Amino acid sequence: MIPTSDGPVAELLSIGSELLAGETVDTNASFLGSALARLGIPLRSIRALPDERAVIAAAFAEARARVPLVVVTGGLGPTHDDLTREGLADALGEALLHDPVLEAELRARFAAFGTMPESNLRQALRIPSAEALPNPIGSAPGWWVDRDECVAVLMPGVPSEMRRMWEEQVVPRLQARFALRPVHARTVKTFGMGESGLAELVGDLLGAPGDGVEAGIYAHDDGVHLRFSTRGDAGALNAPVARALTLVSRYAYGTDDDDLAALALAALGRAGAATVASREADTGGTLLAILSAAEPMTGAARFIGGVLDGGGATSAPGADAAIQLSLLPIDVHGRSRVRVSVAGVVSMPMLEVRVHGSGPQRQRRAAFAALDAVRRALGQPAG
Repeated sequence: MIPTSDGPVAELLSIGSELLAGETVDTNASFLGSALARLGIPLRSIRALPDERAVIAAAFAEARARVPLVVVTGGLGPTHDDLTREGLADALGEALLHDPVLEAELRARFAAFGTMPESNLRQALRIPSAEALPNPIGSAPGWWVDRDECVAVLMPGVPSEMRRMWEEQVVPRLQARFALRPVHARTVKTFGMGESGLAELVGDLLGAPGDGVEAGIYAHDDGVHLRFSTRGDAGALNAPVARALTLVSRYAYGTDDDDLAALALAALGRAGAATVASREADTGGTLLAILSAAEPMTGAARFIGGVLDGGGATSAPGADAAIQLSLLPIDVHGRSRVRVSVAGVVSMPMLEVRVHGSGPQRQRRAAFAALDAVRRALGQPAG
């Protein structure tokens, strides 16, 4: 096992042949990568594995030899191809034994629905070194296995079950088991400048912010984010964040949890609109989806629905103002632009903004470009 001076590191095993076949998107990996980082446990690798016992066992053995924490999702169901338990048992040289307490819990869960299928008894198997982790919303218990200076955490693949088990059962155990140094992070969010151009604007701030602070730059559909993090005093982040906001003031729209949709609605509210609707063409309803998910802000206009030109409309009559968006076809040079305007008690003349990407990504970027244009035109300051 490779020791680290800054605390534990982890590897993630995502188990399920459906992940490798592209039938299921591994949202668990994204969630756990972020959650582990906040705890101060960086991920060294993420591996997707098929439902093959020997492959799973080998992956467990290899990961346990490298890191002090192995986090696993999937393969804890009742069917013949749920082989995570068997794989870890093989890697540790332990036998799977029937646990009468787990069986009683399973039968009690199924009592309200009728007779429990006998196949579910597989979920009552446990190796001697495993502590069962309760699953209040599913039939698959997790495992906590602390052996040979390595912890293996097994959780269900169903995202809702995994997340609840992670928060309620795993995080407290990790905090008690390891000397964690949580990561504090701040983000400066920008729109309208590419990743390389923004990197030039902030210059040395990305390379060496100082005071134990690390910096990175990341491109997203809602713009380019500058992220500053530290394992030390959170106050050390204030200076680089303030400096970054000064350097990129022309493009910054907010920090941390700010989002373009909420800021655009706030701008419309400040301008006099109590309610807002959307009308969009050739964007697949992305503007409607993004505005519907926006967190409400005090004084912001309330989004009441949208219309999709070409069908699939959700009626939104009676709105004080409407954001109108049209994604133009890609021209002969491979460029694409979006037209956006606002009509009603709050108005904004039509603007054209250039967007990049293809397919759904191009549609999402068009929606965010429209929201940024509204924010800018109505004078919404950065958060």
